[in-house]
Amino acid sequence: MRIDVHNHYLPEPFVDLLLDMDTPVGLETDGDRLYMRHQFSGTASVASGNRIPVNEGFVDIDARMTWMDEYAIDRTLVSVSTPNPLASAFTTDQSTRLVRAINDGFANAAATSSDRLTGLGMLPLREPEAARAEVNRIADDPGLCGVALPTALPDGKLSAPELKPVFDAIDDHDLTAFIHPHGNRLSEILDENESFLNPLVVFPTDTTLQVARLIYDGFFDDHDFDVVLSHMGGALLHLAGRLDRGRREIDDPAARPDRPIVEYLEEFYYDTISFHQPVFNAAVETVGVDHFVFGTDYPFDEEDVDTALADINAVVPDGADRERVMGTTAADLFDL
Repeated sequence: MRIDVHNHYLPEPFVDLLLDMDTPVGLETDGDRLYMRHQFSGTASVASGNRIPVNEGFVDIDARMTWMDEYAIDRTLVSVSTPNPLASAFTTDQSTRLVRAINDGFANAAATSSDRLTGLGMLPLREPEAARAEVNRIADDPGLCGVALPTALPDGKLSAPELKPVFDAIDDHDLTAFIHPHGNRLSEILDENESFLNPLVVFPTDTTLQVARLIYDGFFDDHDFDVVLSHMGGALLHLAGRLDRGRREIDDPAARPDRPIVEYLEEFYYDTISFHQPVFNAAVETVGVDHFVFGTDYPFDEEDVDTALADINAVVPDGADRERVMGTTAADLFDL
């Protein structure tokens, strides 16, 4: 069984709504091509005027099924990375409408694909009451199997007090969260021809910083839902000793977090997207093979399934362990 937990899809209701919005973040057509507009562009965008070309894998379920069959992938858990519906370029009302369009589209696509595609529902976190209601909707929708969270919001952290009821609801429903970055202020210092560094460096750096902030805020003491970190958690596992020592150097037993940092890192789950076997080996040694799930980042240009599979085969030689990484652990986490 192969379950890809890190996979991106732009559902039709979301695409249609974005095309109707005149915003600096969104979608635009140029001839017969569709492009993403985003302040934090990616590797393919430099040659396209800092726009990200939308290939058919983003929008065409048949093309997606062909790709899945090629790599014997049984199910993909899809989320939206870019365009980010929580971006400050949208009004709060626009943001909430876009999130609901995503979740509606994911649910429809799940039915169309006989559940080979299952959605990780987004939350309209800029409107906490609406976000809490959306958690309840995700929990009851068979086409949605978990939540997709950003690393942070444009104006604050996920640990903001007004968001606590939202995450309490995730706890109550025992949903698993997939955390994916959307860029940060580091992107603003890049030259126009350096936007390719956003997905390569800025995104994993953002995950590292924002998840560390949440740990030190006590967020993961207040909430106990399972978390899957994208891009193998950025640099968190490589900074485990440094982060843990830093907490021990704080001369205040009452300071948060409540436990050694390494214990939180050992509780998280991580996708397998690294593209470097020594790093993957070190990560497995740090938290154990049971905490890794297969991911591809399809259909972004960073995706390389052949390398991802070769890395898993090399780093996880035991067949039973490899089966857990490829699908069993994800099936348990997302109740599939």
